[in-house]
Amino acid sequence: MDIRDLLVAERVGQDQFIGRNAGSTRHRGAEAALQYSFRPSEGFYLSPFVSYTLNDHYFREFRDANGDYSGNPLTGVPRHRVYAGVNWQANAGWYGNISYQYVDAISLRDENTLYSDPYQLVNSQLGYRSRLWDNLVMGLELGLNNLLNTRYASSVLINANSFGGSEPRYFYPGNARNYYIGVNLLYGL
Repeated sequence: MDIRDLLVAERVGQDQFIGRNAGSTRHRGAEAALQYSFRPSEGFYLSPFVSYTLNDHYFREFRDANGDYSGNPLTGVPRHRVYAGVNWQANAGWYGNISYQYVDAISLRDENTLYSDPYQLVNSQLGYRSRLWDNLVMGLELGLNNLLNTRYASSVLINANSFGGSEPRYFYPGNARNYYIGVNLLYGL
């Protein structure tokens, strides 16, 4: 995809943003995914999966008063992402999964002088479902996210500026190790 007259947000004050014309950009990439389901034993199913995304996004033509960024990777986009894991399910009502996610470094400034660190996350889930009546299923699940307690930026603010003598805030931290418990009712017609 090629974009002309891309607008990017520029922070000009505390919680104040304006749109700035970033010229033209080229967004190329590739995605691939594989998933396989099989039954290693009676009443037990496994489904491993993996996906990969390549983002080859860059400024084709982008000049402003501060410099020429033509040819630079597009700000705020990781070049590589990987997501993999395995889902499992048993006829007895139990199910679960474990997943792995890798996110590559992200350029934080148009001149590509500052990048976030790449990060890896591991998450898991265990659950149980039981049919109460013909049309009603009840479920209980427990999940554990960020098992390795990775410190990472779940969101970034590109081209951040400082105001009032404070340092620019580029990073919004992701959650530390955390868990959840859920109860659900599923009704089918």
